[in-house]
Parts: sequence; C-alpha cells; structure tokens
Amino acid sequence: MPLPPLRNGFVLGPLADSPSVNLENPCKLCVGFPEGGLHVSLGHFHSGRDSRPLDLPLSSTLDPLKSSILDMQTLADRLRDALKARDLTPPDLIARTGLSKGAIYFILDGTTTIEKIRADTVARICKALNISKDWLLHGKGGMEPTVASDDTGWRDITAFAQAAGLGSGVEAQEYAETHSLKFKSTSLSRKRLQADNLRVFYGKGDSMLPRIHDGDAILFDTSDTRPVDGTLYVVQVFGMRDEYFVKRALILDGTVYFESINPEGDHGWKRPRKKDDKKNPIEVIGRVRWIGSWED
Repeated sequence: MPLPPLRNGFVLGPLADSPSVNLENPCKLCVGFPEGGLHVSLGHFHSGRDSRPLDLPLSSTLDPLKSSILDMQTLADRLRDALKARDLTPPDLIARTGLSKGAIYFILDGTTTIEKIRADTVARICKALNISKDWLLHGKGGMEPTVASDDTGWRDITAFAQAAGLGSGVEAQEYAETHSLKFKSTSLSRKRLQADNLRVFYGKGDSMLPRIHDGDAILFDTSDTRPVDGTLYVVQVFGMRDEYFVKRALILDGTVYFESINPEGDHGWKRPRKKDDKKNPIEVIGRVRWIGSWED
C-alpha cells in the first residue's frame, strides 16, 4: 500500500527537510537534505537533487538510525537500565557502594556526566551492579562484564578456615587461614557473579539440615546483602561474642528475621531472630550461592 505524503511533523535535525514520498516508487520513504547534502536514508541515496533507490533491504538502511538513537543514551539512562535489570533501587545501590545519596542521585538526574564522574565512583557502581565499565560510561559492548579467567577456564575463590555456625554459632576470628577453591568461569558468568566478591566458609552444626551438613563448603556473594524472603545468607550476630551463622531470611509484614531450617537441632535458634534486634543486631555478610550445587 503506497505511503501517503508526510508533512512537517517529522524532522531528523537542523539540516533535514520534511520526509516525502518518491513519486516513481511511493513505497520508498525518503528524507531529503538541502541541495549539496549527502546521506543514506530509508530506502534512498541522496546527493544534491538526485535520488535513487538503494539495492539494500529496508532493515539494513535502518541500522545507522538505530545506532544513532542508542548513542544518544546517557550515563543516567544506562544506570537506570542497570538498576532495573538487577531489580534494585537507588537506596539499594547507595547501601552497596557506600557512596553518598547525592553521588548516586546526581548521576541519575543527569547532573553528573561522564566528564565529571570519578573513577572510584565508577568502580564502586560497576562492582555493586556487576556491570561493564565500558558499557556504563560509553555504551560499548553489553551490560554484563567479561569474566576474566586463567588458561584453564577456572577462577580461584578464597576459602577461609573460618567456620559459619549452623548451630550455636562460631566466633568471628581476627585471622583465619585461607586456601582456594576453583570454580568454572563460565558458571560464574552465567550466574552473574564476580570472583572478587565471592568467599567460602565451612558449615558447622545441624541447624540447617537437611540443606547444609556439617563440613559443607558454602560459597557466598559479599556484594549481595539485601535480604530476600526464603533465601540463605551468611550473617553475623553481634553481642557478647560476634558470631557467624548461615540462616534463611524470613520477611513478615516488612520486618526481616533470620531462622534455622531445622529448629529442633542442638542450637539456640528455636525461633526466628529479628535482624534489627536492639540487643543482638544481625548484619548480612553475603548471600549463599553454592553448597555443593548452585542456589537459585
């Protein structure tokens, strides 16, 4: 069906004339430039007053226009896209990065541009959201970062001799011996995990049976500390002794609790404990991602 003539409601820029329909081939939409201009538009090649159809599919001639639209995205646009992709809010990002409220919101409202943003701010945001620096700053490549790997395709993750209590808790040590466990780079990339954020503790006790057994290696992500109902976390309970535990988050009416899977075990977690308890507050150290197999 031929396209009807178009009027002055569509302009590409200060040099562009209104779109028109080529009378010899009315199904071809062309956007003319003033005499002497040169451009490739939707189906036609223009040079001065000459115009002829291109032997290219219409989709091919749209690519430059699509690219120019994508290039118009700002740092603020990409940061908003990243927050949406990670299902996070600006306050979540502030908590994860340790940056000020102003630092984050000035980027989101366009006050802080690429030329003004600090390298340390970029590094913190990219680490917290697990996104590519080149993508955030310039829109180059994809949002997901490239996972570096050694020649064998494996990454070394630091494992601590420090245990995480599955029962009565294990006191946090000032110093704990470390070693490494290897994880496939492809698996970490698929799970959107950065090796630098990952740590391994070993379970001790029976309060998380049957999911976690005494001695199990527990991989957790220190960049993911926002409690989600039903998800496992490594937490630290402050009191007379600062202790590490692995517990399941329980959210009731907006209040965050942590609980044992096996409340009848030999431990002190018969009932859920409130995260913001005044006497023994609980800090989330990281989300559990692997216990012999991947957690969702």
